[in-house]
Amino acid sequence: MPSSTPTPQRVRPSAAAPQRAKTGLMDKLPIPQLAIGLVVLLGVLYLAYSVIQANKDPNTGPVDWQTAELNSSSTIPGQYVAPNPGADGQLCTVASCIASMDDRAHLQEVIPICTADQLASGNISKPLCYNSNPPTSGPHSGTPMPFKVLDNPAPKENLVHNMEHGGVVVWYNTDDANVIKQLADTVNSELDRRRLVVMSKYTEMEPNTIAVTSWTRLDKFPVTDFNKKRVTDFIEENSKRFNPEGF
Repeated sequence: MPSSTPTPQRVRPSAAAPQRAKTGLMDKLPIPQLAIGLVVLLGVLYLAYSVIQANKDPNTGPVDWQTAELNSSSTIPGQYVAPNPGADGQLCTVASCIASMDDRAHLQEVIPICTADQLASGNISKPLCYNSNPPTSGPHSGTPMPFKVLDNPAPKENLVHNMEHGGVVVWYNTDDANVIKQLADTVNSELDRRRLVVMSKYTEMEPNTIAVTSWTRLDKFPVTDFNKKRVTDFIEENSKRFNPEGF
């Protein structure tokens, strides 16, 4: 007689593989703690950098406007004319001499254009003279001219002050009414665009000549070579390029 007791079911082993113990390097590293430590380290480095920048010696090299006046790049419109070092013959190239330098001193006197002999010898300080005609830098009058097309010729010493204020000067020595009108229209158009530019007659340079200057830059050419784009390009690139007083 068959037994009535049910046969117990056999339990099958699980198909899942047993988990392997964590032995990898990444499994052992405390990732959250490392992330926090990295953030703290970056914060410390940034703080140190900020302190160094805040206490950086301003006398170690030229500031922005001094870099601009020393930039002799041929990509900037106009011929580069080295900055005039003033009566002491020493060019200021670090921030510490801004207050005491005479490169941009205000003088109540007429400053002559350097002779060929002075330029050849390099002695442009004793006696003081301007190292280009028209001038492009150096001591000057304490009073700049208005930025406009001037009705009457302005002293060159006053116009150098305009260049110290980041401006461009358009000089002309011609009686050609058509050329003068075209120049004036060009200057007025640039003034409408808020460019710092002044235009004046200047009889101390060669007849039938136009010159466009900014601090340490000069473009000088015969009236026959005049074209509006040449003047406009100079103004656009050089207005406020040298701007030590933040105009």
